[in-house]
Amino acid sequence: MSVLTDRFGELGSPALERWRDLSGTRRSQIIVGAVVAIYVLWSLVTGNHGWLYKHAPIGIVLAGVVYGSVYALGAFGLILIYRSNRIINFAHGALGSFIGVLFIGLVKVKGVNYWISLPTAVIGGFILGGLIEVLVIRNFNRKKVPRLILTVATIGLATALGGGELYLSKKEGFTSLTGAFAPPFDVSLRVSVSTFHSADILIVAVVPVVIAFLAWFLLRTRAGIAVRAAAENEDRALLLGIPVRNLSTIVWAIAGALAVLTYMLSAPFEGVKPGLTSNGPTVLLPLLAAAVVARMESLPTAFFAGLGLGIAEQLVHWNSPNHPAVIYAVYLAVILIALLAQSGRLSRAFAGATSSWAAVAALKPIPEELRGVPEVKWGKRGLLVLAAAAFILVPASWGPSNRLLASYAIVWTIVGVSLVVLTGWGGHMSLGQFGIAGVSAMIAANMVSHWNADFFFVILAAGATGGAVAVLVGLPALRIKGMFLGVTTLALAVALDLYFLNSANFASWIPSSGVDRPLLLQRFDLNDQYTMYLVCLAFLAVTILVTMGLRKSRAGRVLIAAENNDRAAQAASVDTTRVKLAGFAVAGIIAGVAGALSIYLLTALNPGSFPAIDSITIFGYSVIGGLGSVTGVVIGVLFFKYLESITALGQYHLIIAGIALLWVLSVVPGGIGQVVYAGRDAVLRWIANRRGILVPSLVADKRVLGEAEHAADEESLLAGALTATRVEDLDGNGKLPELEDVVQ
Repeated sequence: MSVLTDRFGELGSPALERWRDLSGTRRSQIIVGAVVAIYVLWSLVTGNHGWLYKHAPIGIVLAGVVYGSVYALGAFGLILIYRSNRIINFAHGALGSFIGVLFIGLVKVKGVNYWISLPTAVIGGFILGGLIEVLVIRNFNRKKVPRLILTVATIGLATALGGGELYLSKKEGFTSLTGAFAPPFDVSLRVSVSTFHSADILIVAVVPVVIAFLAWFLLRTRAGIAVRAAAENEDRALLLGIPVRNLSTIVWAIAGALAVLTYMLSAPFEGVKPGLTSNGPTVLLPLLAAAVVARMESLPTAFFAGLGLGIAEQLVHWNSPNHPAVIYAVYLAVILIALLAQSGRLSRAFAGATSSWAAVAALKPIPEELRGVPEVKWGKRGLLVLAAAAFILVPASWGPSNRLLASYAIVWTIVGVSLVVLTGWGGHMSLGQFGIAGVSAMIAANMVSHWNADFFFVILAAGATGGAVAVLVGLPALRIKGMFLGVTTLALAVALDLYFLNSANFASWIPSSGVDRPLLLQRFDLNDQYTMYLVCLAFLAVTILVTMGLRKSRAGRVLIAAENNDRAAQAASVDTTRVKLAGFAVAGIIAGVAGALSIYLLTALNPGSFPAIDSITIFGYSVIGGLGSVTGVVIGVLFFKYLESITALGQYHLIIAGIALLWVLSVVPGGIGQVVYAGRDAVLRWIANRRGILVPSLVADKRVLGEAEHAADEESLLAGALTATRVEDLDGNGKLPELEDVVQ
């Protein structure tokens, strides 16, 4: 026996060594090839009988290959943008639908020939992609903004394009078609249990041509080779005289064409959906999954990953026709596993590219020298009283519907405050806050429906649930950074909304009866909309007080410091892991409380109550308000929720929000909060000058001169600086001028 074992060991060792010498890509290719070979042989042997035919017939697999190839095209566009700019383009789906919906509308409403519309739409996507790079992306690159902020700018692009799409499709009269349609040629082919129609045949004809073109462009043309070189090492490409800026425009143009082609090819079987903004996350998710599996760099790997995801989707639909949303849980698992497996590589590529908004625009408290000054003390109290009176008294004159809308706006503001802690101070990009709120809402709904639990106990349990879920999300965040965490949280939000919080999949999780509003403290009836509004407002006030207290505490300072300089914090014996998870927990608790309040407002938990698009929207509103400032976020969220309530604006509010987000990120990264605090500092500086108080934190960038202007020695210059009453600019180095300069 030992002789046989030794003999097999000798025979196996060369094969094992050869396997170890293979690259990871080659190993994957061999494994995929082996799986395909086994499947084909099994299908040939068993035919139309047995387990394989019942659960994975060849027709369903081929349908997955067809539809997965479209996902691969979309992933190509994401990878090209990432390799060119080191960002994830969340506007990719909106870019495709903006052009695609308009041209399909021309076909269905205006009667334009489909074969003219299809190539013209792709050309339009090419032009639009190039214009976006020239007019928007290039401006951010010129300012050398952190990649995380540029990634967030693509969310603004997506919002603006979505609003423009809705507006133009309405002008076009194309707002009713939401189902599938057939291209204008009649071809069908039956394979096993599947029938392939004209839309499928068109994909089979077009995708190989596009892949061949991309391979020729990237491998054979001078521009394509330059694009690959710039993606590998931009600094070296610049030294070699490669026009990197122009190449970036070409890449965005190609990505725009791919986005439109992806939409045009998938629309016949996916359906035309004017206003893709609401469905954007679900459409973008498989493309992101394929791109992440490909490490955001390998087009061949992305192609096979897209095919695999397409096959998985079709197999899910075949085996679970009553639970099609399970595919979104599959996407979440694929993204999470792929990112965790590649976290080291992606983290190195992303090193130095992130930034917290607290670091971008640090907002200082009122200087200690002025806190006791009557104008400051009473002015602050007066503003607080005025704001409180406005929030309490103005809604008292509104009708019930407006009070309900105001309550929703308050709940959104609470979620925005949670983003201040998580993203503004902790630096973690979260596009899934409403997903966390949804889980807490489910717990709250069950407690009220089944146990008739006390209101405050429900709020407490919902907050604890939100904190626990956020910590679970935060564990992968210790390895997945910045924009990649944004992808993960977006996938989580989609999976929670469409699969886990869906009564069709988990009926026992979703209470069938409604959620009754209680008589609070045996006195206040929450069925009254104004009373419910005041309760939501009270929780917002508590949230703001707790959050601002956290910012002033050592825990808040450590949270910001751990993100801004992780290594320095570790060198100072700070347990950064615990600090980061604590930030997730606090943000989750706040989002959980918002979820419980939402369920009392909704009075029922239904599919779509917490859509993923709301998580993206609240993130955009919070960035506009200023993620480094609680005050800014409150102003930003409430302002844009007010714009949503103005029916006369229609879809203009999306365009306004998108453009505002781009402007804020480009001009004032601190958002509305930065503008507000700048105005406050100007008023404080005027008060300090009027009272003759020197406040170093307000005049650090000023030159302080008084009677020292005519001093003849350094000692009198110093004395004059200490008793100065007039403020002027410092020299270029931020220092007081030399004595000789003053004397002259």
